[in-house]
Amino acid sequence: TGKTQIMHQLCVNVQLPKSEGGLEGKALYIDTEGTFRPERIIQMAEAKGLDYKTVLKNIIYARAYSSDHQIMLIKDAQKIIGEQNIKLVIMDSLISHFRSEYVGRGTLANRQQLLNLHLHDLLRLADMYPELAVIVSNQVQSKPDTFFGDPTKAAGGHVIAHGATVRIYLRKGKGEQRVARVVDA
Repeated sequence: TGKTQIMHQLCVNVQLPKSEGGLEGKALYIDTEGTFRPERIIQMAEAKGLDYKTVLKNIIYARAYSSDHQIMLIKDAQKIIGEQNIKLVIMDSLISHFRSEYVGRGTLANRQQLLNLHLHDLLRLADMYPELAVIVSNQVQSKPDTFFGDPTKAAGGHVIAHGATVRIYLRKGKGEQRVARVVDA
């Protein structure tokens, strides 16, 4: 549906001058799925008339290899946000490792508690730094009991739904069209 593309575009846009809607800052990109594409950033930077080398230099990239590593990266992020002029933290995707590491109903309570703590760490960052935007992408899962309408729902349950301050649901439309719907704000 283009969620990683939006994350890439935000990494470019955050570097724009304030007069052009940017924040004149850097981005911290935490990739849990291995979907970060520097070549796409280059295309987006050039489309905005920016020097792609500078744009890439202003994106601090980290690959998270497990849920524990992901959590640690956010805890460590606090150290560099002020020092590096970070104005955007991206977690692409929040739930990926948690879904693969906590399998079955027996681990659901532990997973949800850990996710809740992780989300609060992300929210705390946004509270500590007034000009910082924290964006997370999420996955969807199927609702097999749905007969009419969209048979998908956000993965992660109520913990993620209540932890996010604004939620936008992306889906494919007809042809090349994409639809973004504000679910909660």
